[in-house]
Amino acid sequence: MQKILYCASTASHILNFHLPYLQFFKEQGWQVDVAVPEKAEIPYADNVIELPMEKSLLAVGNLRAVQITKQLLADNEYELISTHTALAGAIIRLAVKLLGKQMKQGKIVHTSHGYFFSWESDPAGWSYLWAEKLLAPVTDVLMVMNRADYGLAVRHKLCRNIVPIPGMGIDLAKFSRVGKEDKKSLKLKAGFNPDDFLLVYAAEMSKRKNQGELIRAFALAAAQEPSLKLVLAGEGALKDQYQEMAHECGFGERILFPGQVSAMVNLYEMCDAAVSTSRSEGLPFNVMEAMACGLPVIASRIKGHTDLLSWSDGFQDSLLYAPGDEQTLAGMLLNLCRDEKLREKAGDENRIKVRHYELEMVRPVVIEGYGELLQ
Repeated sequence: MQKILYCASTASHILNFHLPYLQFFKEQGWQVDVAVPEKAEIPYADNVIELPMEKSLLAVGNLRAVQITKQLLADNEYELISTHTALAGAIIRLAVKLLGKQMKQGKIVHTSHGYFFSWESDPAGWSYLWAEKLLAPVTDVLMVMNRADYGLAVRHKLCRNIVPIPGMGIDLAKFSRVGKEDKKSLKLKAGFNPDDFLLVYAAEMSKRKNQGELIRAFALAAAQEPSLKLVLAGEGALKDQYQEMAHECGFGERILFPGQVSAMVNLYEMCDAAVSTSRSEGLPFNVMEAMACGLPVIASRIKGHTDLLSWSDGFQDSLLYAPGDEQTLAGMLLNLCRDEKLREKAGDENRIKVRHYELEMVRPVVIEGYGELLQ
C-alpha cells in the first residue's frame, strides 16, 4: 500500500481546506497519515501524528519537531509527503534535507499558502525566503496560489517544478445570497437593528491580519454614519489588545467580537459587506466565502486580494486600498454603506468571479499538480 504524509501547522488548516484531498488519496487506496501539532480527529486519516511546533519559524523548540520528523521518516516509507503552511513546510523539509541519503524514496510536494516575504518585505519576512531557498533542492513540486508568489518562486528559483493553482477550492453549494428583507429578518433575530449596516472581518486576531487598522478606520467612518457596526470574528493572541483598542476609539459598543464562529455562512448572510485589512495572503478563503454570499468586499491592495478582487474594467479596484491608508479605507466604508448600487454591482461580480475557485474545478488542477508522483 502506498503511503502519504500530509502536514500542516494546525489541525484546523487540514479540516478547513484539505479534507477533499485526503479523501482523494484514501479512495485511491493510499494510507493517509497526517502530522499536526495537536490531538485531533481528522476524517480520512489513518493516523494523526502529534508534531509539536512553535509558531515562530526560528524558535529553538522547532528543532525538536525536526528531530521527531526525522525519526518518523526513517521509520516509514512514505511515497509522497505533502506539506502545507510555511512553518510545517520548513520543519518537514528540513528533516528530509538532514536525513539525506537515509531518506527512503519519498517525494516532496510543498504548497505555499502565501509567502511572508515579497519584493519590498520587512527584514523579518526574509527568514522565510532563506528557508525556502535552503529547502528548494529537496522540493520536487512547489504549488503557489497567486501571481505574485509565482513570480517570487520563479525569481528566487525555489523549485524546478513550480505549479500555479487557484487555491484549494471552495464548496459553493454551502453559500447563497440573501435578499434584503430576509437579511433584515436575520439581523433582527440576532439582536441587531434591521437598518444596521454590518461589516464583517473573519480572521485570526494577529499582526498579519491587521485588525487594528480596520478598528481605527471604522472609528473615523462611524463618527459620520450611525448605522455602521463592525463584527470581528475570530480568536488569536491579539484579541485582548484589539478589544481594548475598540473600547478606546469611542465606538466600542458598535464593534463586536463574537469569537470563533463555526458557521460563517450564517454570519455572512446577515452582513452587508466584508472587509480584509490583512498584510499578507495566499488566496484568502474568508474573502472567497464572502464573495460566494454575494457580499461586496473592501480589502487591502496586496497579493491574493488583487487576484480575487481586481477586474478587467477596473471597477473592483475602487474597493482596494493601499495598506496603511486608514483615511481612504474609512471613506470606502462610508461610500459602500451609502451607495446601494455599488454594493449590488460588487456583490454580483463577486458571485460570478468566485466560480473560478469552486472546489470541483480546483481539485483536478491540484491533483494534476502532483503529476507523475502519483503514478
